[in-house]
Amino acid sequence: MSQYKPKVVCFSCKFGWGYLTDEDTLSSKIENWIPIICTGKIDATHMIDAFDEGADGILILGCPEGDCHYQDGNYEAKKRVYLLRRLLESIGIEKERIRIELSIDPEGRRIPQLVKEMSKELAKLGPLKRGAAAEEMPKEAIKARGGK
Repeated sequence: MSQYKPKVVCFSCKFGWGYLTDEDTLSSKIENWIPIICTGKIDATHMIDAFDEGADGILILGCPEGDCHYQDGNYEAKKRVYLLRRLLESIGIEKERIRIELSIDPEGRRIPQLVKEMSKELAKLGPLKRGAAAEEMPKEAIKARGGK
């Protein structure tokens, strides 16, 4: 029997995480890493799409509280994560499948470590029931909660 390896999608802010390191170098160390301009630009549909495309969990790495390059993008991301966790729980998906870390790591050294830690946590939960998010959560519900 093969060992289950969770798929973690990691969105990270370019202004707080890994900006001193070449993106190619970091992407070779981190599977499913998506550097973004600001965590505030991630909306609920991006997270749901990640689950629909096979993610077992999502890790969002944003700027420290009170220190967002775009003023309040990290707060906006934190609110979206909170709302999406509540929505996922209502359809039987564990809230631990989405994690947000507000900190700073200019050299990107902690990113692979955080992905590995989340992967271990997800391994304990087991695979996400595929199709659960897509079947249970109509796109209208996502729109009503701040998605596109």
